[in-house]
Amino acid sequence: MPLRHVVTWKMAGDSEEERGRLKAELRDRLESLPSQIEVIRGFEVGVNNAGADDNFDVVLVSEFDDEDALEQYIHHPVHQEVVAFVRANTVGRAGVDVLF
Repeated sequence: MPLRHVVTWKMAGDSEEERGRLKAELRDRLESLPSQIEVIRGFEVGVNNAGADDNFDVVLVSEFDDEDALEQYIHHPVHQEVVAFVRANTVGRAGVDVLF
């Protein structure tokens, strides 16, 4: 059954400039994944530029054929490199996986 994986992050950083740099870097890292991980069926990254401090900064909406494909994506070494960047540079994360 197809699965939509949605994750959003709040970036760390001491200034708006620093958060902006981190948002752009995370976007670029995420956008490199579909060409390297074949189980991804859909992939969209959005960056919040509205400026509200309480909003999250980056969102990922991705699609997979099933839960097994999502697990392959999660454990893929290239994805794990992005996970390491995220853990070092974010202060909040929320996610949801929806079967459709």
